[in-house]
Amino acid sequence: MSKLIYFKRYLYVIDRLRSRPCSFSELQDHVMHKLEQDDIDTTFEYAIRTFERDKKDITTLFGIVIQYNRKDKTYTIDEEEIEDQSVTRMIDAFSIHHALQEGNKLSPSVFLEKRKSLGTEHIYGIIHAIQNGYLLQFTHQKHWEDFSTQREVKPIAIKESQQRWYLVAQDKKDNTVKTFGLDRISNLKITDTKFKPIAYNVEKEFRHAFGVETYEAAEKVVLEFSNKQGNYIKTFPLHQSQRIVEETEDTVIIEIFIHTTNDIKMELLKYGSNVKVIAPISLQNDIKNRISEMSNLYK
Repeated sequence: MSKLIYFKRYLYVIDRLRSRPCSFSELQDHVMHKLEQDDIDTTFEYAIRTFERDKKDITTLFGIVIQYNRKDKTYTIDEEEIEDQSVTRMIDAFSIHHALQEGNKLSPSVFLEKRKSLGTEHIYGIIHAIQNGYLLQFTHQKHWEDFSTQREVKPIAIKESQQRWYLVAQDKKDNTVKTFGLDRISNLKITDTKFKPIAYNVEKEFRHAFGVETYEAAEKVVLEFSNKQGNYIKTFPLHQSQRIVEETEDTVIIEIFIHTTNDIKMELLKYGSNVKVIAPISLQNDIKNRISEMSNLYK
């Protein structure tokens, strides 16, 4: 049997159990139906013994444990116990891809944003260089400059922020750790030159960042949102440090601990009159000045 069928079976099982608990018969029908839709030969029987083997493989490959509830006679997955975020992303991508395939068969009912390349074609090579300690060379083009520069760096990690990918690396020019947007990188070359591991804790260094900027000191920021926008912010927090300070009929006040860089300022301006900076005063004044400058554009 093709290895592709095994893999698809695993993902179909996971995809169904993420949505709700299921009995084996429901899983059996779901898997067979999906394989048939994929025009895959389904002359074999998806028996309970096959499913038990799949369960073990799913745990080994993805670190996902499928639990059995004897009372309800159903199988479940606790998504909060999936520690590897790459596994969750992969499963999400599979679910979306399969939904798009089904949508295209039926009607043009799914519309995607048109985006330029995110530079993700570099990820494999960069990870290889990080794991093996090889220097990287590339051409880098900043958004706000009309010229490019040649860089030689010691790669440390790859970081995602707001649907963009960044290389965290120590620039050999000044031995400073910097971030480079993968979409701004071209002519990437993995050299044969090795370097010693760099003592740099990416998670610690960026834990108070909104995005990838950390040049300002981290401080407590208190924000007052309109009730409507506050409900959105409660569902999709601005930052992992977010906590609700107060809720009224009209407003939601939250607190975050963050570097007050341009990234967060631009994010706050996005909410317009639905947010007010309460503290710190320096951030409040900066936002007020930016709003005034925007207003002057229309005079």
